[in-house]
Amino acid sequence: MQTKTICRAIFHTWISRFGCPSIITTDQGSQMRSSLYREFWEMLGTNRIRTTAYHPIANGNVERFHRHLKSSIKAHESTQWSEILPIVLLGIRTAVKEDIKESCAELVYGTTLQLPSDMIETSIIPPCNDIFVDHLRNTMREMNPVATSTHRKTKFYVNPSLKTCSHVFLRIDTVKPPLCQPYTGPHKVLKRTEKNFTIELNGQTSTVSIDRVKPAYLIPACEEKTPILQAEKTASPETFQSDKHQSANQTSPDKTVTTRSGRRVHFPSKLSTYITY
Repeated sequence: MQTKTICRAIFHTWISRFGCPSIITTDQGSQMRSSLYREFWEMLGTNRIRTTAYHPIANGNVERFHRHLKSSIKAHESTQWSEILPIVLLGIRTAVKEDIKESCAELVYGTTLQLPSDMIETSIIPPCNDIFVDHLRNTMREMNPVATSTHRKTKFYVNPSLKTCSHVFLRIDTVKPPLCQPYTGPHKVLKRTEKNFTIELNGQTSTVSIDRVKPAYLIPACEEKTPILQAEKTASPETFQSDKHQSANQTSPDKTVTTRSGRRVHFPSKLSTYITY
């Protein structure tokens, strides 16, 4: 998908109906980082917030709606999802939310949408007076968004070493082949906040979520000391000859062995170290 297609779809569907938003949240797609996309939002005066990579919680409301939308499309047998999308969106917009007891269409347009299943027809249209308009204005002003559900109340465990570590390992959340390492690194930490880490990744700076990193414990580099060898004293020829004579004089005389018959046997000196029986 090209960046021009995304900009045209946003302008024709959202901006033409609701105006320019003050803030927009995007992911780290290549189209969202292009110069055309940046110039498009600068022209409209909109601030852009970019989420971290592979972290759908940063834009949880949209991701939760996408999951509900995909499950509705999968319920149909047709493979052309673009043809099923209008009727699916009609059902989502007219469904009453249990937490606020209102539908999306009623919050936007102030009234419910007429569905094909509505069998009761009202022939008399009530006139619009000032009291009804004031009451509707006050009701919409006091209406606050309510969280639909809370899945977890306990705090997540965060390794305390992440506050002081100099390098971290980064978890790979893409589809990877079997027997592949789940982490890459270690990567140098350039900046850290309560939720995000800025690391050096492949020669570039990248901001990732704290949920994808774990501390790396590096072995400190030890300086190898070259051993100093002491020079050995070389023996002179005279010293070598004197040592040879001293060793010859210190040799013990050959032992004489007498056999049973009375004969004396002399063994060679080279066999003196062996034990004879």
